[in-house]
Amino acid sequence: MQYSQTNENNINKYKRRKMTQVKTVLVTGGAGYIGSHTVVELIENGYEVVVVDDLSNSSYDSISRIEILTKHHVPFYHVDLCDREHLEPVFKEHKIDSVIHFAGLKAVGESTQIPLKYYHNNILGTLVLLELMKKYDVAKFVFSSSATVYGDATRFPDMIPIPEECPLGPTNPYGNTKFTIEKILNDLYNSQTDNWKFAILRYFNPIGAHPSGLIGEDPLGIPNNLLPYMAQVASGRREKLNVFGNDYDSRDGTPIRDYIHVVDLAKGHIAALKYLDSFETTKKTGICREWNLGSGKGSTVLEVYSAFCKACGEDIPYEVTGRRAGDVLNLTAKPDRAKKELKWQTELTVDDACTDLQKWNTENPFGYQLNGVEVKFATPEKEYDARFITIGAGTKFAATIANMGATLVDLKVDGQSVVIGYDDEASYADPEACYLGATVGRYANRIAHGKFNLNGTDYQLTINNDVNANHSSISSFHTKRFLGPIVKNPTQGIYTAEYILMDKESDGELPGDFEVHVTYTLNVEEKTLDMEYEGKVQGKATPINMTNHSYFNLNKVNNPSIEGTEISVISDDCIDVDEHTIPTGKVIKREIATISSGKSTILGKNEPKYDYNFLVDASSSPKETDTRSQKLNLVTKAYHPESKIGLEVYSTEPSYQIYTGDWLAAGFAPREGFAVEPGRYVNAINQPQWKDCVSLNPGQTYGAKIVYKFSS
Repeated sequence: MQYSQTNENNINKYKRRKMTQVKTVLVTGGAGYIGSHTVVELIENGYEVVVVDDLSNSSYDSISRIEILTKHHVPFYHVDLCDREHLEPVFKEHKIDSVIHFAGLKAVGESTQIPLKYYHNNILGTLVLLELMKKYDVAKFVFSSSATVYGDATRFPDMIPIPEECPLGPTNPYGNTKFTIEKILNDLYNSQTDNWKFAILRYFNPIGAHPSGLIGEDPLGIPNNLLPYMAQVASGRREKLNVFGNDYDSRDGTPIRDYIHVVDLAKGHIAALKYLDSFETTKKTGICREWNLGSGKGSTVLEVYSAFCKACGEDIPYEVTGRRAGDVLNLTAKPDRAKKELKWQTELTVDDACTDLQKWNTENPFGYQLNGVEVKFATPEKEYDARFITIGAGTKFAATIANMGATLVDLKVDGQSVVIGYDDEASYADPEACYLGATVGRYANRIAHGKFNLNGTDYQLTINNDVNANHSSISSFHTKRFLGPIVKNPTQGIYTAEYILMDKESDGELPGDFEVHVTYTLNVEEKTLDMEYEGKVQGKATPINMTNHSYFNLNKVNNPSIEGTEISVISDDCIDVDEHTIPTGKVIKREIATISSGKSTILGKNEPKYDYNFLVDASSSPKETDTRSQKLNLVTKAYHPESKIGLEVYSTEPSYQIYTGDWLAAGFAPREGFAVEPGRYVNAINQPQWKDCVSLNPGQTYGAKIVYKFSS
């Protein structure tokens, strides 16, 4: 998890977006293959995006990954376009400027078997969409058509490559639905030529994936297109590739197609949208026009097969079968009109597409479809950006994490929950929730009187804890929804979930625009949960100190109290505090068993009570804002003899807060959980000897690691 220039560019784009009037684009089918890549390009070009998708052949995970990739929230609606009742609220809730329409069934072969479903879904959905556009005065519409509307262009002389003037004649129901929608758009335009602005884009075979490896094509069920099928053969999900016919009049007997990198194709949609934007501002009239998007260079199926095998580094098995119904010899586009009018042309090759596809395939061998991952909604409204995601589900070690606060909601060891938490997001937003399981930041623990000075500027935070500001006061992360996550299962038994938060200075009282990544890594076999924090700030310096605020009960299955828990720490050196729990500058000893002594302190029903900041090494004065290269120290051990569950807490941080939960959150009694919170020192921002490690300046990186390791 490393930053790049792209990350900083995204922050700058966000600022420019705020300073200009932003246009909102509704993308139907935006969770799908082409749609998701187009959403990325829209955001990169300064547009706001709203996505509608019925998820019939796509996954919401593409949207959560887009949020990480673009550092930008994408409102999402799980809606079928044919469902007017649920589609209309999207237009009511957002000021839609334009629509890019991808949603629709798209498999040529399947369309010949279930034509009624294709006609109903594709045409009715488009009609409902257009009717709502008319009702809400949305006139700009980019339609994802298909070059299948041309049919077999070889039946005409001099029509290969195919120009837009080629007579239309689809040879399958899928192509007929696209043809019909084009006719509808032309008729609608002719009814009001001064208003409607329609861009009709015809293309054949999008291939490849985003070069980041984060999004790509992941069809549900058996893939209908060449490249995703080959990718599944390469990853072992399919036995072999079927080549439909080798008796065509081509270089090697297989059909010729114009394959276009999906990123080029997405950029073509942006070019068309900008063309419509320019018509709106300069021409003051409507338009309905078609453009081919393609490379203008045809490749045979076996040529693409060879390119993909080269990218894989091995030959994948294939078998030649009979021709597929509806297929024709050559579908190569003539893209001259798009080059001239839209100022667009392809920049990436088939080889590039195969390389990017292989990266996607290697890093995501099962696409978005992962075993051991379960998702449930955290709100009654079933908001997709408010979910509880369980990694390691169904195994002997599983963690549930929320978007709200990147919060650790639950942790199960051999099926037994060992942390306390809530069942819904609203409970975590309760002011009395006490930060249960949350990622606490930007600044965990107390700041004396809420005051600090950074680079000569004085700051005052809202007081929320006696006379102090605690856990960032009103700027706290625990009630903010993090973007994402990106969930991966890189190897058997290993799961990762990465969240980010773009925390703007304007969102609270802390200075600077802060971007933080929180990555959970779960190892089922070793029963470890790693938490890694990484952040950067722009504009102004910020105080920084992050931790996880989970409360453990290792015997929760038998007793709601932590009574009987045996606990020991790496060091009993503790920061002395005054009556307002602010350090006096002294280091003292607290009566608590240390790991080196081989003994444990047993937590009773009411005693002992701890809320102290212990030091890993009392002789050190750390300066680093990024401790991830430091040794992972075992800072706390805990065990309960009744459940026989043990916990070890490791950290790269210089201190750790031990809290026995003597005042706990809404819905929980005192001492239902104990907390171990590795981090920087209490009030370090106001302590000269400790200030450097909690002062993050632009250009610096903050980092920390925490590990929970269990035994049973």
